[in-house]
This record gives sequence, structure tokens and C-alpha cells, in this order.
Amino acid sequence: MLHKSTRRLPSLIALRAFEALVRQGSTGRAALELHVTHSAISHQIKKLEEELGVALVERQGKGVQLTAAGRQLSQQVSLAFEQLRGIHRTLPSSAPSGKLRVACAPALLARISTLLERFLRNYREVSLHLMSLEQAHQGADMVISFGDSPVEGQRIAALRDIQYFPVCSPRLLNGSEPLRKPRDLARQVLLHEDDGFDWNRYFLAAGIPGLQVRQNVYMPNAYLTIRAATAGAGITISDHILAGDDLTQGTLVRLFDIEFPAPHPYFIIIPPHADHDLAKAFSDWLLRELEMIERVG
Repeated sequence: MLHKSTRRLPSLIALRAFEALVRQGSTGRAALELHVTHSAISHQIKKLEEELGVALVERQGKGVQLTAAGRQLSQQVSLAFEQLRGIHRTLPSSAPSGKLRVACAPALLARISTLLERFLRNYREVSLHLMSLEQAHQGADMVISFGDSPVEGQRIAALRDIQYFPVCSPRLLNGSEPLRKPRDLARQVLLHEDDGFDWNRYFLAAGIPGLQVRQNVYMPNAYLTIRAATAGAGITISDHILAGDDLTQGTLVRLFDIEFPAPHPYFIIIPPHADHDLAKAFSDWLLRELEMIERVG
């Protein structure tokens, strides 16, 4: 039986992870659905068990084996989430409609494209146009920039607590040059989307300022450094949002435990000409998705 003494509402993020785990039947498929890592799902299940004071999952063998308490909670949570999913069908239709043009950097653009299914399912009358930042002047209704932007409009500062860390292909991790500690980076190729600022900050955080490395490669954006890293070309700095899908799928792995904060938040900018209701609906949805990934990731 679940403890009746638990008065506080359990973490909704943990409940969402538990519901996905039970419905999908495995940690891997639940992680893919929620766009987080396997370990993030396991962490949330453990957190939920601690909050409720009972074991929910038996950790033996493959698949999902629920305890008696887990089966009881599963029935209640599954019903609750199904009711939540159906809310929009019982309410008067007030969803905004029309065309929305969203401009942002390539790496974030790629990430957003993997999350769109839930937005499109609830906003069936929206025609969505995803654009590069360079196209922002071509009538963009929303601009998402890392750090501030000269674009005029209402500003929403978002994702203030992003943490950066090195990532690489598992092939590189298990290659001829071992990667057991940050100083081992000296024998590697480092991939940069800037002039070296992020890697220098990592070296400071790791206690190895000014580390000289085998080779440096500079690229115009984070999308290219992430793609090069998945191909085994080198090691780049990233985060759970931009590299989340690759971390979940195992095409990238995180190196070491040291991380450091991103220098800026993201800004969501809604220009004066935009349909405010539609832009606000999209920005609210996007913030919920990305903040969940960053917290759980």
C-alpha cells in the first residue's frame, strides 16, 4: 500500500517518467519518448520512490517489473495522465491558429524539430515555419537567441541554469587514447563553435587552465560540432538540451563529472507585429519542454 502519510504532491516530472516507463515497458523507450537519458529516467523513478516511501520497480532482469505498490500507482497515474491528455477535447476550442515563423540557431532548431509532435497534436490549425537566425528579418514572429539579440520586441529570459560539459562518440571514448580524466584531453582533437571561450572555461573549472591539446577545429555553429562529435571527429562542449537526443540514443556520451554554467540564458523575443496569442502559446509549450529536459537530463 502507498503511504497515506504522504501529503505533498509528488514531483510531476517523476510521475511523468514513471507513467512513460510503465506504458513503454522499458527505460530506453521511456527515455526516447521524453527526450532524456536512460539514467535520468532511473533517477526520477528513484526520486519518486523516496518521496512516496515505497519501492515501485523491481530492479532485476530486463523490462519493467512493478511491485504491488507500483501496480497500484500505475493504475492511478495512467488514468490521471489520460484525463490530462483529453482535457483539450472537453474544453471549448480556443486554441490559436494561423502562421507562426520561428527563427533560431541551427542546433536548437534541430532539437525543436524532434519535440514538435506534442505541439502539433494540440494546435492543429497552426502552420509552423522554422527558420534560421539569418532569416529573422524576413518576418519572423519569434526569435530564440542565445544571449540577447538586436531584434525588437517582448523579451522572455529562459533556461538560466544550463550546464555545459564535454561530449564525444563512444568510439572515441573506447579508442586508443584513454579518456579517464580531464588532463587526457591534451591528446585529443577539440571541436569549437566559438574562438575557444567555452573550452577555456572548462579547463578552468577542471583545474587545468591553459591546457595544450593535440589539435583544434573551429566551426560556425554548435549543430556542426555536435554532428562532428557523433562521427568521432573530436570532442565538443554541449548540454542536455542540444545534445540530449544523441546522449539518449548513445551516439554521444558525457565525459567526466565536471560542468560549468552557460554564459547567457536563452531569450525568446516576440516582435510587435507577431500574433501574440499564437507566439505565446508556442513559447509556453517550448519552455515547458526544454525546462523539463534540462531538469531531468
